[in-house]
Amino acid sequence: MDKHHGIAAGIVKAFLWVYCSFAVFILGYILYNSFRPKKDILTNTLGSPSGFTFDNYKKLLVDDKFLRFFLNSVIILVASLLLIVIISSLTSYGIARYSFKLKKAIRVYFLIGLMFPAQLGIVPIFLLMSKLNLVDNLLSVIIVSASSISMPVFMLSNFFAKLPEEIHEAAIIDGAGEWTTFYKIMFPMASPVVFAVCITVSVQIWNQFFLPLIFLTSEKYKTVPLIIMKYTKNLFMTVDSAMAVSILSTVPILILFIIFSNRIIEGVTAGAVKG
Repeated sequence: MDKHHGIAAGIVKAFLWVYCSFAVFILGYILYNSFRPKKDILTNTLGSPSGFTFDNYKKLLVDDKFLRFFLNSVIILVASLLLIVIISSLTSYGIARYSFKLKKAIRVYFLIGLMFPAQLGIVPIFLLMSKLNLVDNLLSVIIVSASSISMPVFMLSNFFAKLPEEIHEAAIIDGAGEWTTFYKIMFPMASPVVFAVCITVSVQIWNQFFLPLIFLTSEKYKTVPLIIMKYTKNLFMTVDSAMAVSILSTVPILILFIIFSNRIIEGVTAGAVKG
């Protein structure tokens, strides 16, 4: 049994190494070509470069005002994460620490929510946002993005359920109310899970293409994924800008993952398995 397990583990490890190596190669290839002129990329793709230039990045940052679109994505990301953390942590704490009739049904409700993305209900959502005059407003994307709390609720409720009841009882004996107990004791203890939730969810929000495409029509409200589409519709004409914008959109979130990878693993481990 151990022999077969070792072989399977070796195959999985080899596959992961091949996949990671390929991903790093692709990223390196894009980074390499982002500093090359368009003519050089098209006529000598894999050959030695005739020279390197920063013109691709200068065009994006200065001429095309990429930072404005980058800021829009940052605003959506930060606001959505803040709402997700507040709503999911309070919901999870209530589900995990209190007993009520529909507790199991609510847990199942959030588990089902993992299978149904917002895209399935985009028509009624759009009509609702239209009635609220939030179409072509960053707030519409923030609200819909922040409604995706099924996974955070699942992870946080499992974590809160594993906390010893003695901690809650000791806080009550010391005179702490429910709110004080939550935000001064319970929520700080859940910080590894909250951190993991923020990093994993941030990738989804940052790369969100469908919601900004539907709700944001003005050029000034465009986000990074929409601008990427602008440069990838006709690669023969804008391949140089496409390479540069791909790097500018990927590197920030990649750096976060590299720096906080250990915290992500710790948080997922703490919140995914119910003891």
